[in-house]
Amino acid sequence: MFSLVVDALQPQTWLESRVYQLLELHDIRQPEDIQLTELCLAYGIELWDIDGRSRAHPHPFLPDRFVIAVDQRLSVPERREKIAHELGHLLLHEGIQPWSGETMIGMQEAQANHFAEHLLLPYPMFVPLLDHCTRYEAPSLLASAFRVPLSLAQKRFDRLLGRMYAKGHPVIW
Repeated sequence: MFSLVVDALQPQTWLESRVYQLLELHDIRQPEDIQLTELCLAYGIELWDIDGRSRAHPHPFLPDRFVIAVDQRLSVPERREKIAHELGHLLLHEGIQPWSGETMIGMQEAQANHFAEHLLLPYPMFVPLLDHCTRYEAPSLLASAFRVPLSLAQKRFDRLLGRMYAKGHPVIW
């Protein structure tokens, strides 16, 4: 299977290549290395538990610092997805931009979602995990290994299959 996906593993967008550079910079090479708390600390971002909608905002006491407030009622996989999404906003969009128009907000939300996908489920880490499973087992295996919601793992796996198909590889696994 490795030979079939090697082309699909290469970054295909600016955002994907930047996230992979971020992973390399922080020596993140295995799913268990994706420690969002440590990554946030590296950028001076505090994580706060709240009861309510997760969000990123300027730190109330420290200038030029930010907070990611995460709904503590979420499961661990859902929390990881929210933290990665909000981290994407802070790293890509330079913090909060409250006066953006509808179109800009939609674009920023899409970018933050893609950032979270690339950060939490980087394709190069898929190969050792998927080498000995069926395509039907793959999403739940990825969700477990990367500690993300099954829906996110399914979406990311479907994108991998789409890339393989677009590269002309038969998706018969």
